[in-house]
Amino acid sequence: MKCFGYVFLFLVFTGYLPAQNAIRGIVVDESSQPLAYANVFIKETLEGTSSDEGGMFSFTSSASGAVTLSVMMLGYETHSQTLQLPASSSLTIRMRQINVSLGDVEIVASSYQLNGSSQWEKMNAVDLVTTGGSVGDLYKSIATLPGAQVNAESGKLFIRGGEGRETQTYIDNMHVLNPYTTTSENEPVRGRYSPFMFEGMNFSLGGYDPEYSQGLSGVLPLSTKDESPVNKYGVNVSSVGGGGGGTKAFARGSASINLDYQNLGPYYNVFPNRYHWINPYQQLSAGTQVRFEPTRKSLVKLYAGYDHTRFKQRTGGNYPFSLHENNYYLNTTWRNESGKGYNFFGGMAFSFRNQQVNGAMQADDKADLKEGEVHVKARMNKRFTSLFKLQAGVESMIRFFDTQYKQPSSAAEPGRAGNISHAVNALFATGSFYFSDKFNLALSSRAEYTTINKAWNYTPRLAFTYGLNDCYLSAIAGRYTQLTDNEYMVRQAGLPAESCQHYIIGGYHQKNNRVCRIEAYYKAYDKLTCIENGLPNASGDGYSKGIDAFFNDAGLIDNFEYRLSYSFNDSKRKYRDYPVKDTPQFASRHNLSFSVKYNLSALKSIAGITNRYASGRPWHNPAKEGFMNARTPHYNSLDISWTFLAAKKLIVFASASNVLGRKNVYNYTSSGIPMTTASWSFFFIGVFITLGGNTAYDVSNF
Repeated sequence: MKCFGYVFLFLVFTGYLPAQNAIRGIVVDESSQPLAYANVFIKETLEGTSSDEGGMFSFTSSASGAVTLSVMMLGYETHSQTLQLPASSSLTIRMRQINVSLGDVEIVASSYQLNGSSQWEKMNAVDLVTTGGSVGDLYKSIATLPGAQVNAESGKLFIRGGEGRETQTYIDNMHVLNPYTTTSENEPVRGRYSPFMFEGMNFSLGGYDPEYSQGLSGVLPLSTKDESPVNKYGVNVSSVGGGGGGTKAFARGSASINLDYQNLGPYYNVFPNRYHWINPYQQLSAGTQVRFEPTRKSLVKLYAGYDHTRFKQRTGGNYPFSLHENNYYLNTTWRNESGKGYNFFGGMAFSFRNQQVNGAMQADDKADLKEGEVHVKARMNKRFTSLFKLQAGVESMIRFFDTQYKQPSSAAEPGRAGNISHAVNALFATGSFYFSDKFNLALSSRAEYTTINKAWNYTPRLAFTYGLNDCYLSAIAGRYTQLTDNEYMVRQAGLPAESCQHYIIGGYHQKNNRVCRIEAYYKAYDKLTCIENGLPNASGDGYSKGIDAFFNDAGLIDNFEYRLSYSFNDSKRKYRDYPVKDTPQFASRHNLSFSVKYNLSALKSIAGITNRYASGRPWHNPAKEGFMNARTPHYNSLDISWTFLAAKKLIVFASASNVLGRKNVYNYTSSGIPMTTASWSFFFIGVFITLGGNTAYDVSNF
């Protein structure tokens, strides 16, 4: 804490503040009526403000010369114009209203569309990285939304009583097989991809579109930027490593590259944890993206990413455990709009992971895991009339999994091996009906054939939205399936897909930069994998039900925003080695998140504070009667962050998680030893420098 206090003082008092240019004006609609609470900002900087109740705005900028001024407001088209600084006169910004029909909104229930693709819930990359405790991680930021349950020892998204594996990630509509990094036990993972890559993030807590699959609980589709017209190059140095990269724009597209290296050895020298490290955690990552517009109505994008992870530590059994992993991801997509109103999409993605572990279960043993996927998809959509829109497509996910385990040379028994290869082939279609500008109905279905068990699955969905003034009521019912874990399919290839029926109803209200929504849901699980007599079968089932509430207010005070999320969950399931149906160990009944963000324009800073609370989780105490018969203590973490624009092309970012140092316990061993993370708190400080271009953030991430 003392160290972070010094960092705080450094951020406040050491910045060079260049000359300030005033920007002022008024935001009005097409009838010249003033618009309150519109977001006015210099594009690709942290500089901006909101219009007041009379539509007036005023702020200062350290930029000079040509800049892009952007104005955004719910229900209106985004306004952008080139501005020459210093500005000589007051501006009048005239906003055009969007003809918001429910065809544009689609289905509101259970979906948090973050920036880009929707007008409903905006959260850009700066919002994500400045959330207290996120340390720039996409998944940690999203986990503050309602429905997400605290699993800080994992770092993955656990939503509405579902496991982390039940939520799938997609990039540009293509599946990502391994979106998380690999760490040691009880150390939270991170997302492999920077938030700055994306301009659209659509977090679905259930009832999602049948275009996506293999997620019993939800999906996280991410959309990369369609264009990056600014040349920019930058480097960054932080307490855990460094990196650099940039973007080169050309006539019909751009090319980007990013390199990043992390080494936690120096950090552990200052803040040691409870692990005995031989070689601390290291990761080398590289990524590149190319965007190209062959014609005015077509776009081709290619993304390639690679990362190498390694570490070595001494385990509780007093023998070394080491891990080496290489992960590859390639994604290429094509979009085209025809003159007759047809929109076409095609894509291919390749995922591959090779993990080698020494000391996996005992000294001198070896485990080698390889898994991969080729995902191919084609899709078409067209609005045939003002009443009806159709989307249809076909896809295939071709997968393989191979695992080898070698006992020590002194062992009497030989090693073990297992491998599978299979495909998930599907047809999907959605028909959307727009009966009025207040009422939308969507009927959709997915027919899926899985080759490993030679079975068909049909997953229909019905969804509607009804609008009333500033409120929207929505409901969804649908069935979703997912193949079980590879480790069980290796042992029993004929296992049927696990299934989950979703029922969701909710209400949404938005006015004056305030958003309020509440949803109730019920999920019925079937054909869950159970282990009986050492063999897997599909006899498991369960349920998960609850209520999520969300309130976001950005209009109370200028430059101030707060967000409150609450989730209640009641879930039970019989699966894996559970002898009876009971609450799973990862599920907590109450989850509460409160986030505050304040833009201190005088200090060129954004301060973020987040507090997350979760009630105790069940665990099985063998010394007591019954199953899952005890509770862990409640979880609480107070996280803070500070983003400081020290100069036009220099940002300093600092973050600290669990600053109160609470000893959060996630589970207990059979002998009653608490299971915790290796460190109670984590501190981060990074300096991001733009070497070329006019950007203040986004310096090395596309």
